[in-house]
Amino acid sequence: MLASIVDFLVTVGYFLIALGVLVFVHELGHFLVAKRAGIRVERFSLGYPPKLIGFQWGETEYCISWVPFGGYVKVAGMADVGEEQATGAPWEFPSKSVGVRMAVIVAGPVMNFLFAFVLFAFVYGVFGIDTVESTVISPEAGSIAQIAGVQHGDEVLEVDGTPVDNAHELLEALEARLAVGSVLFIHRADGTKTIELPPALDGTYGIKVLLPTKVGSADPGTPAEGIGLQRGDRISAVDGTAVATWSEMRDLISARPAESITLTWNRDNISMTAAIVPEERMNGDERIGVIGIRPFEAGSIKIGWWDATKLGAASVYTSSYMILDFIGSIFQDGRYKELGGPIRIARMADDTAEMGLKYFLRFLALLSVNLGVLNLLPIPVLDGGHLTFLTLEALLRRPPSVRQREVSQQIGMVIILFIMVAVTFNDLNEFVFQHVIELFQ
Repeated sequence: MLASIVDFLVTVGYFLIALGVLVFVHELGHFLVAKRAGIRVERFSLGYPPKLIGFQWGETEYCISWVPFGGYVKVAGMADVGEEQATGAPWEFPSKSVGVRMAVIVAGPVMNFLFAFVLFAFVYGVFGIDTVESTVISPEAGSIAQIAGVQHGDEVLEVDGTPVDNAHELLEALEARLAVGSVLFIHRADGTKTIELPPALDGTYGIKVLLPTKVGSADPGTPAEGIGLQRGDRISAVDGTAVATWSEMRDLISARPAESITLTWNRDNISMTAAIVPEERMNGDERIGVIGIRPFEAGSIKIGWWDATKLGAASVYTSSYMILDFIGSIFQDGRYKELGGPIRIARMADDTAEMGLKYFLRFLALLSVNLGVLNLLPIPVLDGGHLTFLTLEALLRRPPSVRQREVSQQIGMVIILFIMVAVTFNDLNEFVFQHVIELFQ
């Protein structure tokens, strides 16, 4: 019982650290640009009222409030909801030009993107690029690689005469020869073979690296930990079916939620077997089984800080694109069920923190990008909603009426409330309801 309470408090602690840092960064963006523009900042709050603690420094009250899911910067002349409390003073928000006000609003999301960029670049610069000890590949259907003769499960030994020992070396060697083509020396079940890849005019050979079945970690409290799976174990069979790649293993396990299966693995050249019952999870409308293991990473490839900076920028871009792509398809095939709220964020914060600083910082960076993108959505009460109003003001040369803003804000609050209810329900369904149902089965 005591251990469970401690685990819960630790999870809550990591959640508050993650959310607190990101909210602080976001609100700091608004704060700094407002101060630079000569706008009086009346309050800087982490969390929403009622106030827990605070102090006054100059014209600004700095405080921490009881409701931890967010924060805000209160600037002079701008009400939180409803009509602006402006008197026409030069230090008030409405007294500034549309461009200045837009800069103040957009500064929050921009700070989230910058913070994510710094974290990504730092992780790459300090820890390097993660790689896996696999050069086993599979060609995409209709790709250059498939047409040239590459088959699923081929192991690449050399690219243009240069040995490759891991996924990073393989992909880097292939990318360097896209314009002129490559020669692969591969190994497959019937022996070795040389395959010539022609130049890839569309920028890709259509090759993906297959992960080995080597276990990187077994999450605490999962079926994998229950049967004693350890880092370095290599899973060789699932219910008697031999597996050579992570995807093969995952597919077999996913197909057997809440069913007893036999898992076979090798540890130090010793074969081990145990029965295991994959936990049932919902992936959209589909029931899948998971046992709580993560892939093994062979290590990291050290890179220079310039390359780390470029990768940091690329990571912010690709993360933003993936989030927008998800939002665009959220009502397709029940993908809204993948939305997560505070409980899922807390679990992820706890899991990544236990895995190490690198993973926790990477999680913070991804969460920061999420916060930046979501705040730019054109929903009233979010930064994107304020930017929409200011854009209309610039086009119409007059601000929307007070009534229009109030109605829009009310609609925005309903949308936000709906989203909060949806993500909370998803969290409860995944982490609470399913376990309650299991008690009565």
